[in-house]
Amino acid sequence: MMHQRHGVFFGETQKLLALALHDAGQTDREIADAIPTSVNNIIHWRKDAGLPENLPNGQAAPAPAPVKRYVESRPRASDFGFEGKPKAARPAAPLRDAASITPEEAQIAFAAPVQPQGENALEIGTFSGRTVSLDLEELLTTRLLVQGNSGSGKSHLLRKIIEESTGIVQQIIIDPEGDFVGLGETFGHTIIHAHDHKVSKLAEIAMRARQHRGSVVLNLEAYDAEQQMECVGAFIGGLFDAPREHWLPALVFVDEAQLFAPANDGGEDREIRKGVLLAMTNLMCRGRKRGLAGILATQRLAKLHKNVAAEASNFLMGRTFLDIDIKRAGDLLGLVPKDVERIRDLKRGEFLGLGPAIARRPVQVAVGTVMTSGTNGAQGLVPLPATSAEDMQSALLGDAEDEQAAPALRIVK
Repeated sequence: MMHQRHGVFFGETQKLLALALHDAGQTDREIADAIPTSVNNIIHWRKDAGLPENLPNGQAAPAPAPVKRYVESRPRASDFGFEGKPKAARPAAPLRDAASITPEEAQIAFAAPVQPQGENALEIGTFSGRTVSLDLEELLTTRLLVQGNSGSGKSHLLRKIIEESTGIVQQIIIDPEGDFVGLGETFGHTIIHAHDHKVSKLAEIAMRARQHRGSVVLNLEAYDAEQQMECVGAFIGGLFDAPREHWLPALVFVDEAQLFAPANDGGEDREIRKGVLLAMTNLMCRGRKRGLAGILATQRLAKLHKNVAAEASNFLMGRTFLDIDIKRAGDLLGLVPKDVERIRDLKRGEFLGLGPAIARRPVQVAVGTVMTSGTNGAQGLVPLPATSAEDMQSALLGDAEDEQAAPALRIVK
């Protein structure tokens, strides 16, 4: 039986937690605040379970006497099978397992990550020694937003998701920095260099990718921001406009999404900006019916258009330091003000995850290792060349004797 009053969910897992807290002597109000749910839900559950009320002074109130019913219960239609025969009596579910559960164990069980099975489980890291996996089927219908400042491990997380889902579902990767080009050599992704094609051709290639279900990487590194926006608008438009018979599941990864769905005008051509913003909005708002699941990654939530970010139901929030981004991340994760600072204290490769494809309560995920590496990653400290100051000056400025003399001026009379 599930209690559902006043629009607040109260299911079997919450009952286990409520029972553990009741055994610990907490009052109805304290139990409701800890789960959280409404006090009415706790009162109705406690009475149905025959449990006494815990008073604020630590004493338990006497159990209420059962109410005598004078109206004999009548058989209901649901008590009979399809052939009109009475159903076998179903034993009531036990109030608790054989082994007692502590409040701490109940809280961990309630906040635990989802546990998908088989190919549906995309393993991304660990939480409290337990594996954290994305539920692929859920992800395809609810979308994902990843946020993290430069150096937080955002691209590493994207790469982990890509590697785990390769060969299971089609992947479309929008790559503004050329960081995922190496996937072609390792996993056979088709690399599309945007500068080799006209914008109209990119839309055609996108439609062919949907038709043949080929995983592709759109490499935009040779273009400036405005040219990248024009290419992405056309390419996502091609994915979106594919014929209905090609609407099969595909994950669409967009790195540096704030470039293609900016919150403010950055001085780009107005029509180009309008076109790419429309394409990104369609991807996140209407893409689900076409089989397209957007996975957006951004360095700055404040720079990402709110209408695009709001369509994601799953979140993985990495380290960030600006208050405006921390506040938005905390709001999306449903954190209370005292817990928002956790975002600032995350280490590289750690993310707070929440959503139907991740967990019902924010969990801190340590992202696992990957097989491939980016082409533009930091290399750490590299020793400087042992070159004298004179040789360095010569190498940088060149010898005056080798420089071509400026042509003499011609005086035209």
